[in-house]
Amino acid sequence: MSHPLSSGVIAAAVLPYDDNGAIDWPTLDRYIRQVAAGGPKAIAMNMAVSEVSCLEIPEQLEVIRRCKAAIGGRCLLLSGVNATHTAAAVALAPQLIAAGADGLVLFPLLPAFIGAVTVDMVVDYHRAIAAVTTCPLIAFQTVFSKYPKGTITALSAIPSIVAIKDASFDVEQTLDNVREANSAPRKIGVLTGSDTFILEAMLMGCDGALIGFAATATAEIVRMHNLSVEGKITEAYEIWQKIGPLARVCWRTPLRDYRVRTKYALQLQGILPNMKVRPPFTTIAPADRADIDAAFKAHNLASPRFHPAGSPARG
Repeated sequence: MSHPLSSGVIAAAVLPYDDNGAIDWPTLDRYIRQVAAGGPKAIAMNMAVSEVSCLEIPEQLEVIRRCKAAIGGRCLLLSGVNATHTAAAVALAPQLIAAGADGLVLFPLLPAFIGAVTVDMVVDYHRAIAAVTTCPLIAFQTVFSKYPKGTITALSAIPSIVAIKDASFDVEQTLDNVREANSAPRKIGVLTGSDTFILEAMLMGCDGALIGFAATATAEIVRMHNLSVEGKITEAYEIWQKIGPLARVCWRTPLRDYRVRTKYALQLQGILPNMKVRPPFTTIAPADRADIDAAFKAHNLASPRFHPAGSPARG
C-alpha cells in the first residue's frame, strides 16, 4: 500500500455557482487554492458533493482544467467518474485524465448497482476502466450501493486500484472492509466516506478519508488524521468534538441536502458568496440553518482555524 492515495485525507470540494446557476469560476479558483493550502493528499472534484449529477460532461472537463491550474502542484487532483453504464464510463475516464486529473474515483453504476450487486459486476466494471487508463483508481461504495464481501479481495488483483472509498455510513460494513483489506493478497487503502463518524472510522482502521466534509475545515481534518496515526487520540478528539457536530448536521437526513448545508457553512466562513445549488437540489431548510448557526456559535467555527486553509500557523 505504497501509493500516496492509499492513505491520508482527500478533500472532496464543493462547486460554487453564481445566482443564475452558472459555475462561478473566479470563486472556484480562490476556493480550491484555499483547500489545497489545507494540506490534503488530493482534492477530488466531480464528486457527489460538487453536484456531478447536475453537470454536463464539458463542464466536468472544464472543472478539472480549472482546478488543476488553481492547485498549482500543491496536491494531486482526482475526478469522479459518474455514469449509468460501463461504456459511458469507459468513454469518459480518458477525457478526465486528458483534462488534468491525476486519478479517478469510480462511482457505482446506478441504477444497475442498486441492490444485490455481485462481486463479478463490480470487478468487470473496474477492469474495463483500468484497461483504458494508466492512472490510480479508487473504488467507491455508497450507502445506496454497498459492495458484498469479497469485493475488496477481488479488486486488489487489479494493479491500478489503490483504495476504496467506504461511504456505507455503516459501522459494521466499515469494520468488514478494514478486515478484508488487511487480509487481501495486495493491501489497498480503505478511505472513509462516512462523514458522521470520520475520526471513529480512522480509529477502526481506515487508512484515511475521501470526504465531502473536508470541503471545509480541511486543515483541521488533515491534522486530526495525523494525530490519530500518531496515537494522540485525546488531541484528535479535541478537533472532532468541535467539527463533528457540524458534520452530523450537514450529513443528516435527508442526505441529499448535505450539499447546500456545506455551502451554507462555507458562506458563514466567508469562503463562498452564496449557497446556490442546482435543481433538483433545493435551498436550505430553516431547521438546518438554525442548527448550523448553533454549531458555529457553540464551537467558534467561523474562526480561521476551521477554514479550509486553517489558521495562518497551520495553512
